[in-house]
Amino acid sequence: MNLDKFTKNGKFLMLALDHRGSFKKLMNPKDPESVTDEQVISLKNEIIESLKDQFSAILIDDKFGLEACHEVCKVKPFLLPLEKSSHTGVVELEHSAQDLKSLGAAGAKILMDFNPGDENCAKQLEIASEVVADCMASDFPLFLEIVTHNESLVIESVSQFLEEGVEPSVWKLEYPGSLEKCREITEMVGDVPWILLTGGTDFETFKSNLENAAKGGVKGFLAGRALWQEVCTLSGEGKQEFLKVTLPERFKVVSEIATK
Repeated sequence: MNLDKFTKNGKFLMLALDHRGSFKKLMNPKDPESVTDEQVISLKNEIIESLKDQFSAILIDDKFGLEACHEVCKVKPFLLPLEKSSHTGVVELEHSAQDLKSLGAAGAKILMDFNPGDENCAKQLEIASEVVADCMASDFPLFLEIVTHNESLVIESVSQFLEEGVEPSVWKLEYPGSLEKCREITEMVGDVPWILLTGGTDFETFKSNLENAAKGGVKGFLAGRALWQEVCTLSGEGKQEFLKVTLPERFKVVSEIATK
């Protein structure tokens, strides 16, 4: 499957902005319900406009992101999530590949919370297999995000997916803990690219992780909160400074690391 449309200079330099309920919590941790949909759409639009000339593709949501993207999504490829906004344990699907295609998406993302020793493992792997088959049947790229919340479990988790024959178009993974483990993942997945997620870390941590991962064979990133999370509680001149200077500079830095 040709994935070139998602890349720049041969690397995935992608912005993650598909956060839904969690985005409102970032904007107002004490009272997220007071944040209006319009406020979310407006801030997402400002983030997108800040980086529109830099990212190679974007992951958005269909509730807020499609509206926030406006004209940008007519010229840049975008992914949409298959899963519902929030779930615990077994992932709940909200869309099919065909649904996302009809919305104009260039690919799909699915997030799977996974712990190799958890009782939900078998069901998660079964759903992942079905999603891969659905996307393959529709000739639709699938970005599979595995979240373990424990870097020591990343390699074992990928191994279990591979053992079950689950092979997405792109793996979206947490930092596994070291350069050596990054190289191990690269060897495991073979010709299928893997990219790094930020996982809510701060920018400096993500930058450091990406430097190691880039040496270990990662093909880029799909970065979210580590880049932009501070802007959610800023206002006035501080907000504008972040959007005009800090955020573009951060994206430039990680893009240079990824494309070395």
